[in-house]
Amino acid sequence: MKNKIGILLILGLLGVLALFAACKAPEVTSTEGGGPGTPLVLPTATPLGAEVKPIPGGVVRGYYTTDPSFWDPLRGTAAAHTEWNRVAAPLLQLNYGPGYDPRNFDISKDSIAQSWEVSQDGLTYTFHLRQGVKWDERPPMNGRELVAQDVKWTYERHMATAGAPRREQLNTAIKSIECPDKYTVVIVLKQRMADFLILLAGSYCEILPREVADQYVDFSNPKAMMGFGAFTLEEFTPGVRMVFKRNPNYYKAPLPYLDGLHLILIPDASTSLAAFRSEKIDIRTIKRIDLASLKQTNPKVYCYEAELSMSAIAVSFRTDKAPFSDANLRRAVSMAINRPEVIDTFYFGYGTEQTGPIYVEAPWHLKDLGECAKYEKYNPEEARRLVAAAGYPAGLSVSFAVNSSGGEDYLNYCEYLVDALSKVGIKASMKMMESGAYTSTVRSKREYDDMTFLTLFSVASWGPDVLLNQIYGTGYGSNISLVSDPKLDPMLKAQSEELDPAKRQELLNEIQRYLECQTYYVYWPIGLNVTCLQPWLRQYSPHVAATALSGRITEYMWLTEDSPARK
Repeated sequence: MKNKIGILLILGLLGVLALFAACKAPEVTSTEGGGPGTPLVLPTATPLGAEVKPIPGGVVRGYYTTDPSFWDPLRGTAAAHTEWNRVAAPLLQLNYGPGYDPRNFDISKDSIAQSWEVSQDGLTYTFHLRQGVKWDERPPMNGRELVAQDVKWTYERHMATAGAPRREQLNTAIKSIECPDKYTVVIVLKQRMADFLILLAGSYCEILPREVADQYVDFSNPKAMMGFGAFTLEEFTPGVRMVFKRNPNYYKAPLPYLDGLHLILIPDASTSLAAFRSEKIDIRTIKRIDLASLKQTNPKVYCYEAELSMSAIAVSFRTDKAPFSDANLRRAVSMAINRPEVIDTFYFGYGTEQTGPIYVEAPWHLKDLGECAKYEKYNPEEARRLVAAAGYPAGLSVSFAVNSSGGEDYLNYCEYLVDALSKVGIKASMKMMESGAYTSTVRSKREYDDMTFLTLFSVASWGPDVLLNQIYGTGYGSNISLVSDPKLDPMLKAQSEELDPAKRQELLNEIQRYLECQTYYVYWPIGLNVTCLQPWLRQYSPHVAATALSGRITEYMWLTEDSPARK
């Protein structure tokens, strides 16, 4: 293991040097990543195509690595949600596209709900739907208009379906849903909820067609994927491809500019990279280690090199029992991790530290976490002292639940953790679990022995209620560390119900400082992603909540006249 980490460190240094040598784009200086106190120089990435008028037509060629494990969007938080957000949309949307900051969390006026009002007591939301939004032209929808009853049926089905992604939050929040007329939805809440609009804008709350559910029983059949979005799913051949076609009746006309998307299944990373190099696909996420050589073989590709994904993985603990019921031991784990070294080793210097419980680029994130911020600083000597203070002067052994199918990077992170913990007196033995068993046991039932390492929040986790209440609140399914803190729970409830932004931020700051001291989770640094485009693909406008060919980003893309997809 030590030899492997040493090799990774050397590769990381060489990779950084190669990347700087290959980098010829304009530069801006950032203080994120690059090692302790080292300014990081990143290429800028002005969206190509923003300066000229888009040219309609053509088909973007992309790929995916595995068939969706399920198609019904209420079965979980993965699988077909990317596809559903191409063919449908939530009631509300964040501001995407050209002209918007990729970290913009404001609600767009181009949403299905074109306006809304909130009662003075914060309990009643009245949404006014955009008129003329048409469902898919194919039976059983037959191009009928989207109306208020569609919204009501969608949310009520979501609230009634076990395992639905936002069932817990919607049931906690909603008292009743009424439709006084064809284009008006009135939702009355049980209690005030500051994040209610953000909840409805989440990509897991797509508005769904009732007639299709009636015909197919549920949405498990890909033929049931009918919506009102920028594209329609025209073909899905298992193990081969999926094809999307432009929706001519999309309410945001002239969007989308593309005639469609042709995606092929390429499970192997080296094969998909070769396909991109040979110009068989138009867009691909690139590993940092491959970037320099790609720029040498394909000098005309255009790369967005500073995409910070809104996802974070973390060490989670069984805080409900020994040994990790002791905060000192959790703090020792945190102080055993050299975060700048992690960024240099695994992200080649291109990353940022996820400090505190709220996503580091979110507007609610607190930079000054107070005295307890020291627990996120690398200090193996202090970590060893904390292990002894927890009652283990000779060290201890713990079980470390690991998803054996988590991928090469994930497994490398796990090995790094094991090595780092061994140096402070914690012997972590990896308990390998097959992906299905890990998901059903650790993720769903929260059953594991001592500690684990998994994605704690993802691109669809917007707002403090998701980042705090669901991950730290007593009894929540996403509370992987089984936190049950009688001091914290009232604090979480208070911030959720505070509608004044300034007052709410004060409450959030107090919570963030408190959680920094408790160390219920230990967050892993976040790497900066790289997405590269062939020179003929224009107006790619990523958002922290969606990159590459995800969801609605594709509606803004267009192809130049020399694109192979036009020949």
